[in-house]
Amino acid sequence: MAKKPVKELPEKPKRARITLECSPETRKAIRIMAAQNDKSMNDFILSIVLEKMNVK
Repeated sequence: MAKKPVKELPEKPKRARITLECSPETRKAIRIMAAQNDKSMNDFILSIVLEKMNVK
């Protein structure tokens, strides 16, 4: 039986992981603010950091 051709997956940009340590109350506040802005916590925090760095 012939093998099926292998689908090539598009390359994803490499990403680094950053960990933040905070109190449960701070995490909850970030989660609420992210939801109010219709963003994930990751996207919310990253947008704030990039804005502070003047990166778009």
